[in-house]
Amino acid sequence: MKRRLRWCLALVGLVALTAFGQACADAGLLERIVGGFSRDSLWKNVQERCLKPDTPTHPDCVIVDRERGFVLYKDMIGASHYLVIPVQPVSGVDDARVWSDRQHNAWAFGWSVRDTVARAVGNPLPDTLLGLAINARAARSQDQLHIHLDCISESARDFMRSGGIDTRWRDMQFRGKPVRARLIPSDEPVLPVDPFDVVKEDIGPGAGIADRGVFLGYVRPPQGQEGQAGFVVVDEPVDKASGANGHASDFLDRGCKLGRTRPQQ
Repeated sequence: MKRRLRWCLALVGLVALTAFGQACADAGLLERIVGGFSRDSLWKNVQERCLKPDTPTHPDCVIVDRERGFVLYKDMIGASHYLVIPVQPVSGVDDARVWSDRQHNAWAFGWSVRDTVARAVGNPLPDTLLGLAINARAARSQDQLHIHLDCISESARDFMRSGGIDTRWRDMQFRGKPVRARLIPSDEPVLPVDPFDVVKEDIGPGAGIADRGVFLGYVRPPQGQEGQAGFVVVDEPVDKASGANGHASDFLDRGCKLGRTRPQQ
């Protein structure tokens, strides 16, 4: 019995050693394993999988639009969760170029490809159940700008239906955290602005852009009820004293509960 046990342990050790040797021999694999713990691993993956090949074939590269300057990248967590990522290195909301770039609207790109979420869910989704969000530097793990695209959460739906949002900035609460929200009227679900510009205009040209999270969703009044259709922009500057951490992706739901519980059409 002891002899058989020693043989089994030796076999397990040999298999482990062989696997380790193969991993070390594959420098690319080893780099990906190590890179998984770094703040630039997302950007490295996008470069390697989506931008270096002339014709990307990796399944994570859902859309590569070099002309518009963005990649729609499949996030590793959540079947319906995607990331809008520039084809150039941009750290995030803390990068001044985010607030001055007039040629590239990452939000408009992300909104234009929102049907990708419905295809992942396997069910048509109304625009009112979809959203985009970017987290503050203090609330993100990667230093390459990425805007999250997915279904909105139940709490986000209730927040946008609360009735306290109009065309002027309003101080509100979301999950106990202070945020500001504003409606950009739009009868049709075609994004007419860059949410970064909307937030920046209110802050003023002389003020610095603080670390903040931003969320974008679409609302439409129920049939037969009064109200304005349009895009809701939510601004959440990081403020430790008030508990605001800029984690705007809290407005999204990686499980897409609202979308998956809709009747199949």
